[in-house]
Amino acid sequence: MRTDGRTGMRRLVRTVVAALGVAAALAGGTTAAQAAATTATPQAAPTAGLTRYTDDYTVQHPYDLPTSARFSISDGVYNTWILKGDKPHTPTSNTGPRTEMRWKTNWTSGEHMWEADVLIDPGTEHTCIMQIKSNTAGEAIYVQVQNGGDIYHGSHALVARDMWGKWFHLTADYNPSTGAAHIWINNSLAFTTHYADPSGTEWYFKNGVYNLTGNRSETHFKNIRFWHG
Repeated sequence: MRTDGRTGMRRLVRTVVAALGVAAALAGGTTAAQAAATTATPQAAPTAGLTRYTDDYTVQHPYDLPTSARFSISDGVYNTWILKGDKPHTPTSNTGPRTEMRWKTNWTSGEHMWEADVLIDPGTEHTCIMQIKSNTAGEAIYVQVQNGGDIYHGSHALVARDMWGKWFHLTADYNPSTGAAHIWINNSLAFTTHYADPSGTEWYFKNGVYNLTGNRSETHFKNIRFWHG
């Protein structure tokens, strides 16, 4: 796997700093476990070394309803919801219901990052709230809520537990050039994966609510920001 030069340097710096911290702590009589606990924080911000950019979006929603029936903005908060029995976003789609913000920037190489403050309403179940998606239908990141408020990548990779009903900060990135993808919860790295990028693929961000097994899924977003390497 190829390694992005900037990402590799960031990891090297973190490793060196941690090693120096452990050595200094041990010299002062601290146990290795205590030293590890001391040097575990603070982590570098996920956005360190990246450049912020702006983006615009369209809203995908049940095709037989107006946008306002499933999407609203209030005091800087983007509110997205779907109900049991909702239609897909087009009459010919075989997918489940959704209300998603589809961000317009497409990219083919280099690290790109999405971040936002997120609130998931209780009852939101088996619902995707954020994707890093390709134009060939694959997803490098697929953030899904299931099992009573736990967050997964896909259906099986647990990322965080008990996230219903409280604001938290969600960050995700993908670099098609290296295949590296990550999820951070409250700026702490929670999940890492590798997704091979097919030639010619374009990538983009989506957030909102997609699919449900309950009667209603609703998620709120604010302070949405975008970064690239």
